[in-house]
Amino acid sequence: MPTTRTISFRLYPSRAQIALLEAKHRMLRDLWNAALEERIGAWARGVRIGRSDQEKSLPAIRADVGGWRGLVHTHEAQLVLKRLDLAFQAFFRRLAAGQRPGFPRFRSADRFRGWGYKEHGNGFRVEMREGWRHGRVRLFGVGEMRMRGLARTPGRILKADVVRDVRGWQLSVVVETDCAVRAPATGPAIGLDWGVAEFATIAQETEAGPRFEAVANPRHLDAETEALRERQRGLSALARSRKVSRGALRKRRRALARRHAKVAARRKDFLHQLTARIAGRHRLIATETLTVRNMTASARGTLEAPGRNVAQKAGLNRSILDAAPAAFLNMLRYKAAEAGSEFLEADTRRLKPSQRCPDCGAVRKKALSVRRHDCDACGCSHGRDEAAALTLLRWGLAEVAARIDAPDLGPPGNGHPAGTVGVSDAQAA
Repeated sequence: MPTTRTISFRLYPSRAQIALLEAKHRMLRDLWNAALEERIGAWARGVRIGRSDQEKSLPAIRADVGGWRGLVHTHEAQLVLKRLDLAFQAFFRRLAAGQRPGFPRFRSADRFRGWGYKEHGNGFRVEMREGWRHGRVRLFGVGEMRMRGLARTPGRILKADVVRDVRGWQLSVVVETDCAVRAPATGPAIGLDWGVAEFATIAQETEAGPRFEAVANPRHLDAETEALRERQRGLSALARSRKVSRGALRKRRRALARRHAKVAARRKDFLHQLTARIAGRHRLIATETLTVRNMTASARGTLEAPGRNVAQKAGLNRSILDAAPAAFLNMLRYKAAEAGSEFLEADTRRLKPSQRCPDCGAVRKKALSVRRHDCDACGCSHGRDEAAALTLLRWGLAEVAARIDAPDLGPPGNGHPAGTVGVSDAQAA
């Protein structure tokens, strides 16, 4: 079944091309800000302006703005206006739902990431080398330049985005690919419990009983915390100084941003390698749905009802976000689809994998500080994360068994039929 994937390449423009890219970036950022200002002014006058109205002004802008013609493609400008329109749609949708609305903002040079193209061959053209490793791209008004990167899932190029970050210029290419070309994974079924103490605990059924594997949490941010704090303090002190130049301040900001970018790159590389290994080795992956927003909610409370252990909860929130659970599950989800693996996510509130016994299904509430599971009803004893992973595995086996007559995804363990903790048990909890 065809699906879309995004592939990122790093661009290597010449000095002249960098100047052209910066000029294009500035013009499109000015277009965003001018279109936003026009909408705000029209709203104040009681006039409603939509995307189509603003797109009709593009020919006049092209004729009046010096340097626009020959540098800014029509699709680039249209996508800027489309994204502004989507920002307004999201604002009104959140406003109607009673959420924090987040009104669209004016963009500085650092906050305007880049622009996009709607169709390959119309404003941009990519030529890949053999094996889809590196290549060249031609951008409207800029010319041809080298790009480096490797496409793990080659396909038909649909569209692209040009993005500027602290490391330079990037090209994100969207391709249509067929995941069915890869051989499906044939390894045993697993249950996976995500955590902070251990990044992941994996449970697998064997003839001798359940087997567990713990994936250590690399804690990428912790390793750089002191260095980042020291650089941030130095930057703050420099910003307060009256003798510092703007160039020196900008240089220190970019150095700090590059340090953060390296941490993010190491985190992303770890997640890609781990999810590729898991998805490529197992034909069933059972885990739980993670609601990161609820997991990282502040414990500060209100003036009337202040929270407790606020500093400890803030530290836990940093550790959770450093592990990037949402990105981890997203990568695992699409890589499982590419590998032909079954990927199942249990409803955490219904299944309660951290509270449920994987052998007898009994539910007993445990505080987060309790790191072992000892069941009084059946005598089952495992680590807390191991019990949760085993519960998820048996839930996943039961889910598959409910759909097919003769599942063959792994032997039972501990004399306990695979999938005893099933759908009805989860619903009854």
